[in-house]
Amino acid sequence: MARAAGGLGVWRSLVLLGLCSWTVGGEAGCPEWHWLREWEADKCGALADRVPHPKPQPVRGLWVHAEINSSLSLQWEEPQSSVPQNLTFWDLWNLGSNTSDTQKTTDTSVTMEGPCPGSSYAFSVCMEKDGVNGTWESLNASTAPNPVRCLRVGARTNSSISLCWEAPQDPTSQNLTYWVLWTGDGDDGDTQKTTDTSVTMEGLRPGSSYAFSVWVEKDGFNSTRETLQAATAPNPVTNLRVHAQTNSSISLRWEEPQGSASQNLTYRVHWTGDGDDGDTQKTTDTSVTVEGLRPGSSYAFSVWVEKDGVNGTRETLQAATAPNPVRCLRVEAQTNSSISLRWEVPQDPSSQNLTYWVLWTGDGDDGDTHKTTDTSVTVEGLRPGSSYAFSVWVEKDGVNSTRETLQAATVPNPVRSLRVEAQKNSSISLRWEEPQGSASQNLTYRVLWTGDVDGGDTQKTTDTSVTVEGLHSGSSYAFSVWVEKEGVSGTRETLQAATAPNPVRSLRVEAQTNSSISLRWEEPQDSASQNLTYWVQWTGDGDDGDTQKTTDTSVTVEGLRPGSSYAFSVWVEKDGFNSTRETLQAATVPNPVRSLRVEAQTNSSISLRWEEPQGSGSDARDFIYWVLWTGDGDTNGTQNTRHTNVTLDELQPGSLYQFLVWSEKNGINSTHETENATTAPNSVTHLQNTSETNTSVSLTWEAPEDPHSHLYTYQIQWGSEAHPPEAGANWTGRSKETRYVVTALRPGTLYTFRVCAERNEVASHMQSLHASTAPDSVTIASCVSASGGYGLILNWPCPTGGYDGFELKVGGQQGSQHRSECGTRVLLSGLGPARSYTVTVTTIWSGLRAVSVPATCYTDSAGVIAGAVVGVLLLLLLVGLVVLFLKKRKRKQQKQEAPQDLALSFPGDILAKNFADHVRRNEKDSNRGFADEYQQLSLEGEGQPQLVALAPENKAKNRYRNVLPYDWSRVPLQPLHDEPGSDYINASFMPGRSSPRDFIAAQGPLPQTVGDFWRLVWEQQSRTVVMLTNCLEAGRVKCEHYWPLDTQPCTHGHLQVALVGEEVTENWAIRDLQLLHVKEKKSLSVRQFHYLSWPDHGVPHSPDPLLAFWKTLRLWLDQTSEGGPPIVHCSAGVGRTGTLIALVVLLQQLECEGLVGPLGFMKKMRQSRPLMVQTEAQYVFLHQCILRHLELSAATPVQKDAVYKNVASLIYENADAIRAHELQV
Repeated sequence: MARAAGGLGVWRSLVLLGLCSWTVGGEAGCPEWHWLREWEADKCGALADRVPHPKPQPVRGLWVHAEINSSLSLQWEEPQSSVPQNLTFWDLWNLGSNTSDTQKTTDTSVTMEGPCPGSSYAFSVCMEKDGVNGTWESLNASTAPNPVRCLRVGARTNSSISLCWEAPQDPTSQNLTYWVLWTGDGDDGDTQKTTDTSVTMEGLRPGSSYAFSVWVEKDGFNSTRETLQAATAPNPVTNLRVHAQTNSSISLRWEEPQGSASQNLTYRVHWTGDGDDGDTQKTTDTSVTVEGLRPGSSYAFSVWVEKDGVNGTRETLQAATAPNPVRCLRVEAQTNSSISLRWEVPQDPSSQNLTYWVLWTGDGDDGDTHKTTDTSVTVEGLRPGSSYAFSVWVEKDGVNSTRETLQAATVPNPVRSLRVEAQKNSSISLRWEEPQGSASQNLTYRVLWTGDVDGGDTQKTTDTSVTVEGLHSGSSYAFSVWVEKEGVSGTRETLQAATAPNPVRSLRVEAQTNSSISLRWEEPQDSASQNLTYWVQWTGDGDDGDTQKTTDTSVTVEGLRPGSSYAFSVWVEKDGFNSTRETLQAATVPNPVRSLRVEAQTNSSISLRWEEPQGSGSDARDFIYWVLWTGDGDTNGTQNTRHTNVTLDELQPGSLYQFLVWSEKNGINSTHETENATTAPNSVTHLQNTSETNTSVSLTWEAPEDPHSHLYTYQIQWGSEAHPPEAGANWTGRSKETRYVVTALRPGTLYTFRVCAERNEVASHMQSLHASTAPDSVTIASCVSASGGYGLILNWPCPTGGYDGFELKVGGQQGSQHRSECGTRVLLSGLGPARSYTVTVTTIWSGLRAVSVPATCYTDSAGVIAGAVVGVLLLLLLVGLVVLFLKKRKRKQQKQEAPQDLALSFPGDILAKNFADHVRRNEKDSNRGFADEYQQLSLEGEGQPQLVALAPENKAKNRYRNVLPYDWSRVPLQPLHDEPGSDYINASFMPGRSSPRDFIAAQGPLPQTVGDFWRLVWEQQSRTVVMLTNCLEAGRVKCEHYWPLDTQPCTHGHLQVALVGEEVTENWAIRDLQLLHVKEKKSLSVRQFHYLSWPDHGVPHSPDPLLAFWKTLRLWLDQTSEGGPPIVHCSAGVGRTGTLIALVVLLQQLECEGLVGPLGFMKKMRQSRPLMVQTEAQYVFLHQCILRHLELSAATPVQKDAVYKNVASLIYENADAIRAHELQV
């Protein structure tokens, strides 16, 4: 109880404290609280004096969190530096009618319910802790007013909507503001305020829906919003009109309301009529057809738009239905210039005020219109025999009924100019003119005839001519002809006519030459031969023709053109009447072909060509040419063509054929022309050299397996492969046997031998063979003792021809000598003094040996003692040299191993001005930089598929097993029928600066791939071939000799290769070749650039000759931009080939961009073909060529620049190339 009493004391103290600091602004209906303030005024100070605890801090941030028309929410923050436990907050406010309320809470927010709407209040909040109150924080706040009531649409037009409402419930009417917000379809909307309880929104769009919101504002506080949807009235329809009228319906059409969207529009149509209650119809279309109306009646129509339940204003019009049509329209009478019509009145009309309209149109007549109130009419002024279309309709109140129509025709006029057109022995043909003033359409003519022995008959036709058949020859007939149209007949026209005599019989050609045709015939059947005259008429191609008469039954027409077709007509004349004509076509014999000749021969075909027959002119395309051939063994065949050439296939090789050629035109053959020709034999096989001497080579071969090989002559060609070439070029020999000894050759020289079979001067494809003569033997010129009897000095002259080296045999000892030792003094040591030795010198060349005549040489005895002393001294000297060599080697290894810890980098593209420094750096330590760069290429491109090259049928086409094209970059050939692998050749597309197919890298042709190589050239249309190898190098065949040795062409399948010209210099040769496709009759000019001074797996001694070759090649390439990519080959198609392609591309890059990237381009090439730039020496040589090009460019006056100032002092001698060459020699 004590605690409760204490609580009441605290409560009373709090109330008093609150009352001391809280006031309420009075509003109407809410009384002021002055009495409370006066009653407790003296209590506040006394109560405060008795508070024993410290006074709490006031609350912070008091604010109105939310207000509606019946509540207010307050929120605040705890006092600063207060512990949140045990805090109580007191709130005090009034509830009107001299009452107040107090609320406590432990939260920092409170909602006071029950305030009056739209009223202003003062609120106080303080904090209590431990029974002690803090100071009060106060604020004023107002409740929101009540919303408007009964919001509704008062009125609307097509551009405005009026709203009205009632004031809020129980407010004071002072200081109320009403806000109206509206938005519509495609309209951003607007806001309007008023103090009235109604408003009108103007400027709205017709037929549009709007959303309206209305709320009350008082003292800056808004009530909740009242909303409604309303729409403006749509605009009226436009251009309302009658679209169609029938006797039971009227169709209306109108345009959509102006400024309205066509969606969601409904149209209402209302009508009323005479004695009709009317009806209403709705539609969403802009047209309507009102059915079920009475004929000939007037109606009033109203049309309006409805959208969103709102109707637009009405558009009205008057319209009437059409009357019923007339009945039983018919023709009553017809003349040749008029037609009379009659009809019945419409069904069930009132007969008053009816007007009848008649419209007519005719053939070629614009027609006219006539009106009447009668039920008949006569139309005058029509054309005779013409058809007319008539339309009749009823008009009432300006509205027409449907039309009734019929066709009718006037009576036709009679025919004009009736006459006989032709008379035969059994028929008479009549012709006449159309009736005057009549259209020719739809006219029928009737023909009636009677004769002396004939009962007569009738025939009809729509033509202006007729042929009456089945008459008796030479008989007279009476004919009548009249016109009928639309069942109406005209007057008749008559004439008399007679039939013609019978024609000649069995007209035929009796004889033909190239300038005349003779005809013969039999007399007419059942005719007496007296008084008969025969007429012959002819016309021909480009000939006006002529006529000839005779009383005989034959005639010869002269002066005709050769090979021309003529039309002949023959008829009989008797008593002025002609029989029918008998005709036939006949042609003169064509002239024979001219200049028949053989154009080409292979082992299975012969091509012939000839000129057109003389005088054929523009008619040449009408000729058919026939070729008949017979050959050895009674083989024969026939073929025809419209061309002046033909190729006869599937002939026997090496066989003689006789050909007969003649022309045919119009089924007539000319005389034939004859030509004899022989097919080329098959090639010889197993060509080999059986023996050789220093001046001769013996060859043998096997004859082709041809049926006539016993008649063959064999042609042998040979030429030297020496460099420079021998004077005298090539030689030729012939043999009837399958062996031949080539004599008068140069010793130690490589030759290419070719053998072909020949019959009647037609040669087979040549088989080739590389063989060398034996070297010349030498004679020992002198043999002198030396070295105090311990040696000999030999001397022998250099042999004639080629030689690789020499082999010395002294006593039982044997050794080799370099080829340069001939003509010099050669010291042989290690011999014994005072002895005799048998010495021989053997010349070595390409695996062949020539032993000299032995010579006996003697050594002296004076050097035995001196030799011993010298031997001791030499031993001591040798020991010292060994020690010195080991020390130098150790220092050199230490010097070379020092840079291994450095990180090497390989640049990409290099500026021209830095290229010389780049080369110098890479040349250090015996080209170590180049070696490291080249090592990066070792695995480039590996692992790509090479399946086509490894196919069993293609393995024999590869020169080396490790040089195979990748599948993706190989150059495919067009496959040959039934030849597996015929699309394969060892060749690859190679990149350049502009395309991944700028070049083709290929291996040197093998004997079995020469034909494939020329197919590659033809199919790619390559006009440039670059050859970087010799056919034979160091005694080994590196490439087949694939071009002709002389002017005799070589044939490979359908391709024939001819040597047109050749120019040979010290380091290269240029050959112009012509490639002919025998079947297609097309040719291709090809230029071969053959570099002669580049050793296999090595490099030339100096860049200068190759750069000069490059300039010549580039000049040609710049002039011949058309055609396919250049084809570059050496032996394998990778080493020398890759070096030259890289040189061409990199020098082009240097000139265009001023920089060069050899390593990067090497990687790009090896992605397309393996082993491109095959050796490190070739990679170094490539850099030296680029460097030399820079020096030559710097030396040119217009090119002097600081960029190349560091180039002039470099040495371009290729030491690696010299060493490699010396090792090969």
